[in-house]
Amino acid sequence: MRRFLASLLFLAIVAALALFVWPTRWRYDHITVDGDNYLVRVDRMSGHADILVPEQGWTPSEQPWDQEPAPQDDRHTSTPGS
Repeated sequence: MRRFLASLLFLAIVAALALFVWPTRWRYDHITVDGDNYLVRVDRMSGHADILVPEQGWTPSEQPWDQEPAPQDDRHTSTPGS
């Protein structure tokens, strides 16, 4: 019985580590803008990305990493007199 409880405790610890430590919440990547590299972290649960900007810290990106860009409106504003 004691051996069974020790095995059960060991499995519970391994399961807790697997659930809460690996994989971590963030997946790290990088982007290059105008020849400068910036660190990007992506939340594995929500898909939202933050960019590490010097002197500003982690700054949220425009949209979640796993979504397609929003379609752009093709309508152009007309200028008066044209």
